[in-house]
Amino acid sequence: MKVVIVEDESIAARKLQRMLEQRGIDVVDHLASVKELSLFLDSKPSIDLFFFDIHLNDGIVFEALEGRELEAPIIFTTAYDQYAIKAFKQNSIDYLLKPINDEELDQAIAKFKKTQKSSLDLNHLAEVLLQKNSGDKATEYRERISIRIGDKIKSLNIAEVLFFYSENKMNFIFTKEGRTYPIDLTIEAISNQLNPKRFYRVNRGCIIAIDAIHEVIAYSNSRLKVKVAQAPEHEIVVSREKVKEFKSWLG
Repeated sequence: MKVVIVEDESIAARKLQRMLEQRGIDVVDHLASVKELSLFLDSKPSIDLFFFDIHLNDGIVFEALEGRELEAPIIFTTAYDQYAIKAFKQNSIDYLLKPINDEELDQAIAKFKKTQKSSLDLNHLAEVLLQKNSGDKATEYRERISIRIGDKIKSLNIAEVLFFYSENKMNFIFTKEGRTYPIDLTIEAISNQLNPKRFYRVNRGCIIAIDAIHEVIAYSNSRLKVKVAQAPEHEIVVSREKVKEFKSWLG
């Protein structure tokens, strides 16, 4: 079986590739952007299955799929369940929420293999996706996070966090009290565990809470700058590729 992974986070891509190769599946390519995917699809590749993340560094993967009919089916992998119905319309076999676990991956692969022997049961797939889309995920989102204070470790309520950010190859949180604490989780890892209604990843190195936003102003190169009242010294910029989606997220 030949598969292609479309994922802009290298750590997540390597993890998925490792999981697939452990199952004897040949990962023939890894693409990290809408542009790369579009060029790849133009080459009319002979692929059995795609694994698509939805949020890429230059946009949403659906942008590359518009106007195209893929012969190979897709398993979507993402941290956001609000795209389930749209994913279903794109020749999707399954829709896996990050972090992906072994059992769900095995089930998705088994479902793909089954479709190769018989016609795809669209009604069943629609039912599965609707259940995922309408299910209550609130209890699954991270509610607390461990922080380091000297040689001590304490637990902090996620509701106290205004934003997460990376700096000098380390990761931190900034709290409502105006304090900064280092954390052991990567920005990618934590972004997969937060409620997307309350937190948004504005760029590769920063996730901001909706409660933290004091002001949003136009910035250079078609980007936006977010002002946080408690942290005037921090420059939080929404990357150009995320501006449209960020505005939608703000409501």
